[in-house]
Amino acid sequence: MEVIEAVYDHGVLRPLKKVDLKEGEKVRIVLKRSLYEVISELEKEFEDVDEDLREVLVR
Repeated sequence: MEVIEAVYDHGVLRPLKKVDLKEGEKVRIVLKRSLYEVISELEKEFEDVDEDLREVLVR
């Protein structure tokens, strides 16, 4: 098993380095977002929760 990074570009996953595959070979892909992206998504959700709490406290 080999782990590589890829970029999703216009509907296609593009490896960031050369891969040793035959043309038409099928592979199984496991998607994992970068830690930075996960943290950014969590920060947005926490901002939404903070905003909701402020609205409740103002009432």
